[in-house]
Amino acid sequence: MPKIDASDGSLNALTRAVYENQHQRIAGDDTAFQRIYDIYENAEFGIPAGWWSGKKALDAGCGNFGAFMLYLIHRGPAMVHGVDLGTSWIEKLSASLAARNVDPERFTLTSGSVLDLPFPDASFDFVAVNGVLVHLDSMAEIEKGFAEGARVCAPGGYYFTSYGPCGGLMMDAIFPALQAYYRTNADFHRFIDTVTPAILHDAIDVVVAETKKRMGLDLGADFLKPLFHEDFCVFLQNYIQRPTDFSNECTPEVVEDLYQRNGFTTVVRMNHFVKRGDIRKYFAPLHYHADHPVSRVLYGAGFVQYIGQR
Repeated sequence: MPKIDASDGSLNALTRAVYENQHQRIAGDDTAFQRIYDIYENAEFGIPAGWWSGKKALDAGCGNFGAFMLYLIHRGPAMVHGVDLGTSWIEKLSASLAARNVDPERFTLTSGSVLDLPFPDASFDFVAVNGVLVHLDSMAEIEKGFAEGARVCAPGGYYFTSYGPCGGLMMDAIFPALQAYYRTNADFHRFIDTVTPAILHDAIDVVVAETKKRMGLDLGADFLKPLFHEDFCVFLQNYIQRPTDFSNECTPEVVEDLYQRNGFTTVVRMNHFVKRGDIRKYFAPLHYHADHPVSRVLYGAGFVQYIGQR
């Protein structure tokens, strides 16, 4: 997709700011937070339950709402470390975890970049770079960021990386068009930046009222409003506001090659059903059944995420 002008070196700061705002919305909405937490809770990482005891885990590019940090803490390792750009996210993530009854002694938060992790080699038994690499500045940076995560992963440890959907109508055509329009149309830009469930619900009310008034037809649309809640609004912002997006370049073949080149001999592509509560619940089964012909058209290679072990 076309990138913003980052010649002033502000791409990292802009990306951090975009996601910090989105993450604040998720942290403040229990439904959205729980939905994302459940993604990991229902995933098959292939790690024995007893393995975590005494281990050290890293969430590199952890963001500031903490669903994955919370998932890791609940596994029972000795310590979970979070790293992200700058420092403004640290207080917000700490507050989000505190609101969910996490003992502050269970985690540490450090300023740093996935391109230069502030830890020695082989520091962690579990390393995650979760949805971060596709937002870097180039494929060269993606390779470097991947290698950094691999560098701090200890022998016998696990390395989880996630990239998002790859190819298909949604990522090849629809979202690139929306992203381009967001950058060129002030009204659409403002709408996406300020979208709320109330705005979407008001639009539904207008459609229902006008149809009743002008056609005498009751659309029976009461079921629609619950399908457009906070989680859906953040989803729109996530895919439209992002400054860069290398999801389509991070194909399964590319990612598997990265694992092999960085010394991982056991590499498994993860697949799991995501339980959604908004309008996307009508499409979630197609994400899971990636070989269905309609799924192939819409989502191409599907959701790309892997776990490897040394």
